[in-house]
Amino acid sequence: MTFQPLEQALHEAIDWMLRLEHLPASDPAHLAFEHWHAHCAENRLAWQRVNGVLDSALANLQGLPGQAQVASRALRALANPPRRQLLGKGLALLLLGAGSVSVLNRLAPVADLLADARTATGERKTLQLADGSRLSLNARSAADIRFDTQQRRVVLRAGDLQVQVEPDLARPLIVATAHGEVRALGTRFMVRQESERCLVSVQQHSVLLSTADGSARRVEAGQAFAFDRRGSMAVAPSMRTRDDWVHGRIEARDEPLGELVEALRPYYGGLLRISPQAAQVRVFGTFLVDDIERTLASLGETLPIRVDTLGFWLTRIDVK
Repeated sequence: MTFQPLEQALHEAIDWMLRLEHLPASDPAHLAFEHWHAHCAENRLAWQRVNGVLDSALANLQGLPGQAQVASRALRALANPPRRQLLGKGLALLLLGAGSVSVLNRLAPVADLLADARTATGERKTLQLADGSRLSLNARSAADIRFDTQQRRVVLRAGDLQVQVEPDLARPLIVATAHGEVRALGTRFMVRQESERCLVSVQQHSVLLSTADGSARRVEAGQAFAFDRRGSMAVAPSMRTRDDWVHGRIEARDEPLGELVEALRPYYGGLLRISPQAAQVRVFGTFLVDDIERTLASLGETLPIRVDTLGFWLTRIDVK
């Protein structure tokens, strides 16, 4: 039994699992599956591994109170085809020996599975809030929504959000982050939570930015600021501050390839690695995020770089 036939059988077993999950027992697909299963030893071994691997992975989350059930619901609720692509990649990683929790975290970030609103890898979502405002979440983002008669408050836990705010003078909408707060002044704006800082950019009207050091500043349409607990500073517009992701694309304007890869990473279910040399290559263009494999391949065709995809779990980018 060689690795290549087994790898192909794993792909097919994952497809069968997803295909049969909601079909009644009388559906002819079940008979076709039995023929596939009996065809060869590779198919039977692949099905044995796939049939048990997801439950095994979720069992490893039992130490995180309440999150095994939430993880299961989140993974099984992903829409096709992203669900097929991402769950397939995650199962493949598990079958090839990667850690269960880390793989599940690549599919649906474990730390934010209990958030009021969240997105998985490769997923975007737009919600209409109770006041009529529209909240858009980028891939791998999460937020809690705290609306009552006294306040309109959105707590950004991870990733990117954009809000199109409905005016309410008595309850200004506030986006809270780990590093400060952004108060809407009747506006459309974006906030990004990073590990050491946050970014705010305004697409319409203005916002009031307040940081933990007690300082506050008004941010106007077209401006972007980085902020942490010590204060804020203006930053040049970039992929990190533009809201193209709302429309399923990322626009690079003579910017480092490493920045583009970081922007694409929330849409890639496997491991994405780039060398320091390749990260410095300048890139210009508009890139679609809903077919990440094709986007990565096109970068290899148009830039002086090499994009090597190893199976479906790892992509490496380096200079030629």
